Amino acid sequence: GASSATAVAVRARALCGTPSQSSALKAPSPLADFPALPAFADQALRGFGQVVFCNSPASGALIGAGLLWADPCLAALAATGCVSATAAARVAGFDAGAVSAGLFGYNGALVGCAFAVFLGFEYMEPAMAATAAGGAASALVTSRLGKVLTAVPQWTLAFNATAISALLWARRSSVPSIAPATAESAAPDRGAAEMSLGEWCSSSLTGVSQIFVVNDAISGALMLASIVAYSAGAAAATLLGSALGAGAGAAWGADAEDVKAGLWGFNPALTSLAVSIFFVPLGFSPLVLACGSAVASAVATVVISGAFREALEVPSCTLPFCLVASGCYLLAGRLPGLVLAAAPHSPEANLRAFRAAAAASAR
Repeated sequence: GASSATAVAVRARALCGTPSQSSALKAPSPLADFPALPAFADQALRGFGQVVFCNSPASGALIGAGLLWADPCLAALAATGCVSATAAARVAGFDAGAVSAGLFGYNGALVGCAFAVFLGFEYMEPAMAATAAGGAASALVTSRLGKVLTAVPQWTLAFNATAISALLWARRSSVPSIAPATAESAAPDRGAAEMSLGEWCSSSLTGVSQIFVVNDAISGALMLASIVAYSAGAAAATLLGSALGAGAGAAWGADAEDVKAGLWGFNPALTSLAVSIFFVPLGFSPLVLACGSAVASAVATVVISGAFREALEVPSCTLPFCLVASGCYLLAGRLPGLVLAAAPHSPEANLRAFRAAAAASAR
């Protein structure tokens, strides 16, 4: 129970300097009764879930269903990357608690998603081989980053380092083509402010699906459901962040198609979600931080993706999220009401643990 969660949190800190993703394995969850799985399958599914900070195989299964709905080939590569990263971590003897929590698999899953979209493989065999190599590489990068980063979690930095390096190599080698990915258009055909209510609702869901490089509202709904099953508060933060990102796009004068495709929503959704996972929900300060960080992530996406497009001709992936989330994390204790959770899990569990600790110290 509590001792197991504490041990895992300590192991996660040893791996990542500070807790990376959700480190409390035994915190209360609506998915506590999910049937037991073979260890490796459980770890791989948790890797899918950890992309959105859900330490749950059931959440991972729902995410997999969302990927299958949108694009079976992308789902296959995401699974390949996650499995490869998890297997590499096990073979290398990396921290067993972190492996069990899916903390090595999530970057590999994202590598598979990125390769499916940005690398123009004609056949699945070379795509899967490249993804397996990329997934394994992401596990090694994750381990190395854990020895370097001490002030903030490593977020999705291992994914970004692996995917962007591969895309740069592909660009310079002229092997496959790289699909364009940007959060703004040079000459908008229709402004986001002209979107209908239905399009706005859809854009909030595609903002969630674009976390996995998928442009599909139904897929986004399934991914959001995976977070709801783990934590309603975390899901609300995710949807809020995506909606605020879309709103920032409208204020920026973005093209309606970019906003509808979720290109303005995925980094804000991740950042707002991260705030909900790592901070204790005390008063309005965490809510203000979640909202402000979502808007900041939208602006950072435009600036950073533009710089990458001009200088490197590759997408910036989730680097804007990593940058803004790190800034938010460092605000803990520096502003009133911003308190980091001792063992990050979910807004509900973080608040329960904080109150329990306060009651224990008062005795």
